[in-house]
Amino acid sequence: MQPPDLDRHADPWTLAGSAPAPEAGPRARIELALHTALTAPSPGNCQPWRWFAGGEVIELYRDPARTCGASDPDGQAATLACGAALGALRVALRALGLDEQTALLPGGHPDLLARVAVGGRASPLPEEQWLYQAAPKRRTYRGVMAHGPLSRALSRRLGVMVDGTGAEYHVVEDMTRKQAIAAAVEAAIAGEPPARAAARAAGGEPGVSFEGPDGAEARGPAIADGAPAFVVVTTAGDDHAEWLRAGQALMRVLLRARVDHAWGSFLHLPLADAAGRKQLATLMGATGHAQALVRLGGGADSLPTPRRPLSDVLLAQRPN
Repeated sequence: MQPPDLDRHADPWTLAGSAPAPEAGPRARIELALHTALTAPSPGNCQPWRWFAGGEVIELYRDPARTCGASDPDGQAATLACGAALGALRVALRALGLDEQTALLPGGHPDLLARVAVGGRASPLPEEQWLYQAAPKRRTYRGVMAHGPLSRALSRRLGVMVDGTGAEYHVVEDMTRKQAIAAAVEAAIAGEPPARAAARAAGGEPGVSFEGPDGAEARGPAIADGAPAFVVVTTAGDDHAEWLRAGQALMRVLLRARVDHAWGSFLHLPLADAAGRKQLATLMGATGHAQALVRLGGGADSLPTPRRPLSDVLLAQRPN
């Protein structure tokens, strides 16, 4: 199905994952990929990105006016979200038949996170097209998930998604380790400074866990009970480049999970500082630093969370 004429004021969800017109040139395909990138998740839906597209070069900038709230003191969650948007963009470009080369933190501006050079044609693999088509169907599911283990096939596919990103993927279904992770989440909730919790709530950020069967926030053992599996994305280091790598890996995992009818939601509060990221990796028996913690399992469809249109985030010129 071909999309309507690309409208930079359109809801990104309506254009993401669409097939281009046969005669569409690189510029139209790049804009379609940018619409798809805008469907990436971010804490509190802060959407902390801006884009510049000149010729066949795309640049991703952090938007300093849109932080991810009180629960992101060092900006890790915002950079991770920008990495997820970058991951969605790269998936879309490949699926739309465009080759690309991406440089992280190329310098020249403090908010410039990545530069993507689009050049030449690409022959997308079927899986790349599936990931692209899954983008408008992906949702964050904040209810109790259906019980039952992930299939071995899905666990294997998710691991493949992370290959080559510079990040590592871990899936946790063992109840003992799930309970240890849930305890870390509970400790982060209980230990959140009251002023920060109030600022987070005032900023409209969602609950720090998810809704239990009674509609109240899941706490304590209910955190593990409501998560068939935890997926953790780790990196060797803990800096902006690693956060961008982890975000790209996270997006590929979420899209592949959606292809296989699995849903995800995020538990980021234990990762709000460097010590928490190191502690969670240690709980996993992994080296390095945990950058993303996701519940994964069976969920249900819902309406998409609103996104800013491309017209609101596309820069007319590079920032000074």
